[in-house]
Formats: sequence, C-alpha cells, structure tokens
Amino acid sequence: MRTTLFITAILGSSLVLANSGNAASIGGPGMTVYGDAPIGHLQPRAQQFPPRSPAEQVEQRNMSIFDAQQQKLDEELDKQLNICRGC
Repeated sequence: MRTTLFITAILGSSLVLANSGNAASIGGPGMTVYGDAPIGHLQPRAQQFPPRSPAEQVEQRNMSIFDAQQQKLDEELDKQLNICRGC
C-alpha cells in the first residue's frame, strides 16, 4: 500500500514538473504576449486616446445618442406606469 502511494506521488509530481515548463505556451502558437497579458486583454491607457481625438468624439457621440434613447424609453415607461400614490 505504501509503495503504491509513493509511486503515485512520484508520478504526479513528475507530471506537474514536466508541465510547468509549458506554462508560458498555454496561449498556443500565434498568440503574442505583452507583459503578462495576451492580446485583447490590455487595459486601454489615456495616451491611446488623446483629448478631442476623432475616436473619442465618435465614442462620445454614440454614448450621447444611446443616453438620449434610454431617456426617451424611461419617460415612456413612466407614462405607462399607473401607481396610486393617494391610497
């Protein structure tokens, strides 16, 4: 029994140690890593969006349009709700 447990422990630890060398290649081929984050997982920085850049203006306009649509929907919902406050 002890021998089986000992052999299992040795095999398990050897598998863990063998796979620890491959930890950097988990992303697979073609995946470029900058620092510790794979592509697509970097947090945007302020330098990437200078003030009044075309990208920022487009994003602000899209957000303004969305906010206006949501406000209109909220007002319509408020009109549809019939809540008795004087009961």
